[in-house]
Amino acid sequence: GSGILSAELAPFVNQIIGVDNSEPMLIAAELRNDDEDNIDLRKGELTALPIDDQSVAATLCVIVLSYIEDPAAAIAEMARVLKPGGRAVVIDLLAHNRDPFRRQMGQVHSGFTTDRLAELFERAGLADTRCRPLPPAQDATGPALVIATASKPTD
Repeated sequence: GSGILSAELAPFVNQIIGVDNSEPMLIAAELRNDDEDNIDLRKGELTALPIDDQSVAATLCVIVLSYIEDPAAAIAEMARVLKPGGRAVVIDLLAHNRDPFRRQMGQVHSGFTTDRLAELFERAGLADTRCRPLPPAQDATGPALVIATASKPTD
């Protein structure tokens, strides 16, 4: 994306690797995070991350799975790059029936149930899954969100 989360997270972590397939988004993220020396922005696809196997402590995927054809492949990639004991975090749309909204936003999927996210994590070899809907803001007009986390087994 445009680097908003990277900018917020940078003071709290050793390194951030931001991946996007859009050159304009990468440029926006670079401009936003120009003074941060621990952010590495890379062009790539979520289903083929430009990150080495078992090289990161955590992965974060925020409101992206609804936009891609194969969310299972993206979660499998998250699992691939995680170190043993590492944690995957997904925040996305909770399953909804607002098809006009989905089409307007260009989303492939109408969100995800907690059971579906847990299944995707399990299929990717992740464990200790926890999922729950996030409480919507009072002034929210879009669908509710869901958060899901899982960890890569250590053995």
